[in-house]
Amino acid sequence: MNPIVHRLTIGTIINKHLPKLNQVHHQFKSFVTTGGINATSSSSTLDNKHIVYSRHADCHLHNQTAVQRFFERASLWPNLTALECGLTGRKYSYDKVRELIRRLGSALVRMGFKKGQVLGMVLPNLPEFPIVLLGAAGIGMPVTTVNPVYTVEEIARQLRNSNTTAVVTIPQLTGTLRQVAQLCPEIRRLIVVGNPEKGFASLGEMLQDPGDLFDDNIEINPSEDTFVLPYSSGTTGLPKGVMLTNSNVSANIQQTEHPGTMKVSSCPATPRDASDSQEVFVCVLPFFHIYGLVSLMLTGLDHGAKLVTLPRFESESFLKSVHQHRPTMLQLVPPLVSYLSARPDLKLDSFHRLHTIIIGAAPLGPLVANKLIGRLGKPDLLMQEGYGMTETSSVTHLSPIVNNQIGSFGEPLSRTQVKVVDVDTGESLGPGQHGEMCVRGPQVMKGYYKNEKATKETIDSDGWLHTGDMVYYNEQNQFFIVDRLKELIKVKGFQVSPSELEDVLRRIPGVSDVAVIGVPDEIAGELPRAYVVKKKGITVTKEEIVEFVDVKVAPHKKLMGGVVFLDAIPKTNTGKLLRRELKNITNSLSQG
Repeated sequence: MNPIVHRLTIGTIINKHLPKLNQVHHQFKSFVTTGGINATSSSSTLDNKHIVYSRHADCHLHNQTAVQRFFERASLWPNLTALECGLTGRKYSYDKVRELIRRLGSALVRMGFKKGQVLGMVLPNLPEFPIVLLGAAGIGMPVTTVNPVYTVEEIARQLRNSNTTAVVTIPQLTGTLRQVAQLCPEIRRLIVVGNPEKGFASLGEMLQDPGDLFDDNIEINPSEDTFVLPYSSGTTGLPKGVMLTNSNVSANIQQTEHPGTMKVSSCPATPRDASDSQEVFVCVLPFFHIYGLVSLMLTGLDHGAKLVTLPRFESESFLKSVHQHRPTMLQLVPPLVSYLSARPDLKLDSFHRLHTIIIGAAPLGPLVANKLIGRLGKPDLLMQEGYGMTETSSVTHLSPIVNNQIGSFGEPLSRTQVKVVDVDTGESLGPGQHGEMCVRGPQVMKGYYKNEKATKETIDSDGWLHTGDMVYYNEQNQFFIVDRLKELIKVKGFQVSPSELEDVLRRIPGVSDVAVIGVPDEIAGELPRAYVVKKKGITVTKEEIVEFVDVKVAPHKKLMGGVVFLDAIPKTNTGKLLRRELKNITNSLSQG
């Protein structure tokens, strides 16, 4: 019997018929290996029913930093192409990337930067992206990644909150970054990728550094020191810095690479060219987003893949890269799946090496999935859906490679525990019952940067991260999304914080009160809509409100769901906003 199928069969039987045995097994193993019950098997866990454990054995967790791991892996494939620009053809081998990481780290030390100081990246997908990320991380600088389409105000808010001291950007954004720097006094250096600009250090010149100040033995604690600091709204409120350690991110990579989890394979170690067996990823998902950063870029590099970078999604450049480079795996969001299935000009031969499409950020419908499988003529194509959050270093669930169900976001990864709890009682629920999903595992963040209150509201005293998502799971422990408790709006996979938009709207003189929710959209998933109470005696139109917001926020945050005027925003007696009531109003408007 195929060992993967064998594991699936045994795991299904245990999870379906002997859940208590599975629970006791994990608790006993934890007790034996730690000399007692550790943080992931606390005393409260012993009293909890219905905890879902991964059917996978525990994956290996190494104790390296992300940079140490990359150096070790890159030495296996020094001559293979690691990164190639899908527009210009500019490329770097694994050996060259390793060299440039050292040079950049050394140049940052020469500029006076030290461990613990934050570097900001306002960059699209470029071959230099991982060089900058790992060059800074190699000297102990946490890196905060910023969406390059953000406005001056949005960028400045993130860089101020993260205490960023240096920023790397592209020539097209130097004007924006000059304005940002005036609002962020802690920024000491601006760095540009490409031609030198006044007031900016040149990344190209920094990469000429001899590299002698890069310290391979710098003291970095993988489980404590922050590696990356992406921003997330979490379950509510304004965006917050998510402290992900080297151990968080590396654990998540190891979890997805665990045998039987994905079809992706590492390139064989060889001194000769092994490009015929090299995985190829066309990287259109943004690296500044946790999905693109960890699940695509860092995981791809750990496999020895060739990453073809695209700075933005454009129909022609995307298809050209697919046709030219013949990807083995595509990481997409549902709108891109729909786009591919509708294109009449696909060169089907370009997909002959494609074995997997990974879907994240939003649920994928069976109709769309099957349409693309039929369009490509690949009945054996694996469509895997996943679930994750910035707070979980990207992924907690992934569809199994055997017996996966389209529409489910999958099963827990290795070393990941999941429970579904009643939102009123906190009681853990069994199969088929709807509740809030809580997860626990080595990929869960260290906490929110300088925000202990929000951290405690998200991660309880037993280490369970409360996702804010309403789900259920079936007898095979595959999970399905139902709704969201959290306020967060998802537009084409990007987070939109209602609180952030409400803050902007309250600056309009004619607005007395406001609430923002997401309304369903077939293409984007959701779109932000503002419900507004006008001030008496002041005239303000819907068009004026939309125009005011447009110039202050990134494109995906614009009020594409429209503006609705109300006499009052529904609230409880204590003043708490009733967003559920607003959704009822939305439903009545759509039906009307």
